[in-house]
Amino acid sequence: MVQAMSAGMVHTQESVIPVEYREVTDHLFVHLLQGNGEAARQELRKLAEYLGIEEEYSLFTSYPLGDEKIQKMLLHFRNNLELLIHKTWVEKADESHKDRLLERIPAFIQVLEVGNYQKALSQFVVILSELAYLFFGAQAHKSDFVEYAFRIDPSIGLFWWYGGALEGLSLEGLDTALLKSLLAIGICFITTF
Repeated sequence: MVQAMSAGMVHTQESVIPVEYREVTDHLFVHLLQGNGEAARQELRKLAEYLGIEEEYSLFTSYPLGDEKIQKMLLHFRNNLELLIHKTWVEKADESHKDRLLERIPAFIQVLEVGNYQKALSQFVVILSELAYLFFGAQAHKSDFVEYAFRIDPSIGLFWWYGGALEGLSLEGLDTALLKSLLAIGICFITTF
């Protein structure tokens, strides 16, 4: 599924993704597909730099989850995510989306803290999808969503490109360090949002 998605992105990236980001977007998931974890981690570091979260990303990927610094970061992540959800204005009919998303956060944190990165990443993809819906409404499910997000702000567009790309990623065979690195991008971006 990622191959098909990657092929589609190559076709549309020239018109959607600004040139300065294409180096990462063209290579990151190709390295994952090829099983080149170290090259993928290097691309993730570049992505963190482009998103302005290189310091947080480096911290999160360098320390074990039980470390006080990481626990503090996870607390900030949770608080910021909950604040974003609470502050998002939605129609009355969409209030249930907010409630469901708020209910997912403690389970996600718990799975993450026990080190089940594969399950945590799967849960995180759902969280990102629901968060995109809360922020952008039905636009988040349209084929031109990433282009729309880039028009709002390049770093927001890059982040939602990343979140969308994670949806099609097969997690089978990815090592623990790579799974943690994939999670770190989203956690650190939302922590600093």
